[in-house]
Amino acid sequence: MPLYDLLACPACGTSPRPGIASCAGCGRLVEMAGGGLDLLDDSSRPAADAFAESYRALRLSEGWVDPTGQASAGGRPELWGRLRSAARAAAIVTREWPDRAARVVADIGSGTGWAHPLFDGFGVIAFDILPAAPTPHALTVRADMRRLPLRDSTVDAAFFSASIHYVPLAEAVGEAARVLRHGGLLLVVDSPIYADDGSRARASGRSAAYYARAGYPELAAGYHPASIDELRCVVADSGFALVELRTEGPIQALWRRVARRPRLSLVVGRRVRI
Repeated sequence: MPLYDLLACPACGTSPRPGIASCAGCGRLVEMAGGGLDLLDDSSRPAADAFAESYRALRLSEGWVDPTGQASAGGRPELWGRLRSAARAAAIVTREWPDRAARVVADIGSGTGWAHPLFDGFGVIAFDILPAAPTPHALTVRADMRRLPLRDSTVDAAFFSASIHYVPLAEAVGEAARVLRHGGLLLVVDSPIYADDGSRARASGRSAAYYARAGYPELAAGYHPASIDELRCVVADSGFALVELRTEGPIQALWRRVARRPRLSLVVGRRVRI
């Protein structure tokens, strides 16, 4: 099935068509000026635009992106670790479905699209709350990960790389469950997962302080780290069997802080209950 057929206009439910800027069902503009699709629902737009403005400015100041919003030349060293984590997730998907052409991966919170080449051969639909330029490896869509413009049970893998913590965990995992086919895979890499609620609370405090120092205190409201117990409960309640869960031990965490590298983690769940 063509990727466009899996998508739905947030206003009327009609699938967008390639090369057509407006929805055939309601006339809503669905093509972004720079290319890609804008399927962000109107109720989410004011908050999404405010978040996008602050978040992009922060990432520019940190060196993650250039002034156009694309990945900066050479990238930050932290991206190297994320590439390794994303490659592990891509390898899991490839082992699961060697016939890639028949399978669809949703890259949710895709950023600049740096991970897309790892899923070469799969159909890839990339979703992000920020407007993003199209990439040759994916169909790029602006959307809220809590309200994906996908039809029910339409994708084989839901992939989150350092992104799922930007909304409450239950909302993101529940929406992933809705769009995944039976037997599909949930893959979450490099989002903060803490051993207990105390560790999570302290991390939230550190994050809030960082955003405040950077000049964007409003971004703290969009940071939702998870604890291991919460993750296990949410995954099970959403109809997944937990296949794999890797988090840092104390020695790994210490080395990461010394080396100033991002937190690494891997969660794999299989959709077993509709």
